[in-house]
Amino acid sequence: MWNLLRAIVRPEDKSSPLPDTWQQILKVNVPYRNSLSVEMRERLDAGIRRFVEHKYWEGCNGLSVTDEHRLTIAGHAMRLTLGFDDDHFDDVKSILLYPTTYRAVTKDHIGSGVIIEGQSDRLGEAWYRGPVILAWSDIQDEIAQSPSKRNVILHEFAHQLDFRNGRDADGVPPIESETDAERWLDVMRQGFERLCDDCRHRRRPVLDCYGTTNRAEFFAVATEAFFETPEDLKRDWPELHAELRRFFRQDP
Repeated sequence: MWNLLRAIVRPEDKSSPLPDTWQQILKVNVPYRNSLSVEMRERLDAGIRRFVEHKYWEGCNGLSVTDEHRLTIAGHAMRLTLGFDDDHFDDVKSILLYPTTYRAVTKDHIGSGVIIEGQSDRLGEAWYRGPVILAWSDIQDEIAQSPSKRNVILHEFAHQLDFRNGRDADGVPPIESETDAERWLDVMRQGFERLCDDCRHRRRPVLDCYGTTNRAEFFAVATEAFFETPEDLKRDWPELHAELRRFFRQDP
């Protein structure tokens, strides 16, 4: 109902430029936007506007959500779908934002019906048909260190792409053809095994070793590297880079 009323009061105008105050925030916090062509920037800005205005935003632990928070998250999230047609993560309805690392309940199944509950520190989470949860302090650190192979926004929204194939994230987002899917599975399997070997032998791979957790985390970590350190990924992992380029329909 709120979205309907907002549309009546303030119709969405995809062609109008973003406010100057918004553009100043994006210039600093979403630097890749500055290098886009005029056409691609307009496409991105339309997506950012829709993302900002059509999500439910909630600050947690005393955080008051501002335009800087919304625009920064929208700008990085929309990078993933810039090569897709009118894809604004409409399946993600809400964004929860914590000021810093937060504590979340964990449940570990150790067999024989035994479950151990505990807590762990989190920088972000993505839930199937649920919210994306992020820690603002980590986002700020990554922006300050840009380029960096870590980007928690890209990471969690990569999981949301993964969820489009079902509740269990497995590192396989929707892929159009059987041939493409077979190639994806082969490249990702080899990449996952290589990263596990690199990290086990304490090499310094371009990809974050968190990607050895499982195939879903490998896809999310590879997505971070593809957009944040594309030249390094292309040099050291050419087949993985090529596969991600085909999937995202863009080359950073």
